Amino acid sequence: MRLHFRPFPGLTIFTVISLIILIALGTWQYQRLQWKTAYLAEVEQAVTAPPLTSLASVEAALQSGTPVDFSRIEFDGDIIGGQTPFLVYSRRKTELSWRPFVPVESTGRAVFAALTPVADRARGGIMTTTAEPVTLAGYVRMWQPKDRGVPNSTPDMNRWFSFNPMPDSANWADSVPGGADMRYYIDTVPGVLDADTLPLKRPNIRNNHFDYMLTWYGLAVVLFVIYLILHIQRGRLGFRS
Repeated sequence: MRLHFRPFPGLTIFTVISLIILIALGTWQYQRLQWKTAYLAEVEQAVTAPPLTSLASVEAALQSGTPVDFSRIEFDGDIIGGQTPFLVYSRRKTELSWRPFVPVESTGRAVFAALTPVADRARGGIMTTTAEPVTLAGYVRMWQPKDRGVPNSTPDMNRWFSFNPMPDSANWADSVPGGADMRYYIDTVPGVLDADTLPLKRPNIRNNHFDYMLTWYGLAVVLFVIYLILHIQRGRLGFRS
């Protein structure tokens, strides 16, 4: 008994190309699954950790590789005066609004703090910041790259649809103490001064990559089985004496 196999040329080429594509997509989803699972674990570690109490503690955590995104924090600082806050688009159900980002200095370090959003009609009333001491509580948020599909910012109108200190706001990094090393901002919660009272804030991130991976690999298996069946039915695949 020996295996007899006489493939259809066109069908074989189509199947091979399709299998390469399907397996590549499945492998990509597997890699995405690994990355997102690790990221969500880091977020959970940061969310459930005790609140941070200074900018120095945030930087120490970053240097040691400890996750800080979505960590709670409270600290005393001073708003740096004489600056125009960046106005970043904020999603609101009822009306267009903008969130002021102001520079805050604390123990020789600087960070941007996102304050209470203002309605678009009041945007023109936000002028330069006044130097004043503040106590802030909120969440540490790492800078994120601009998402696809986000409108382009218009700096001359102070309309920002994403907020990343490099390169759009590089001038801030050179003008505030310690600004060159800023990699995060503080998502403040108005009216809260004690971080222990803040609820745990978890991002709503879906992790369906395992299902996607099985889908692509499953399609590859089905395609290969159909390929074999077609050859068996036409007598092109089987054992002969």
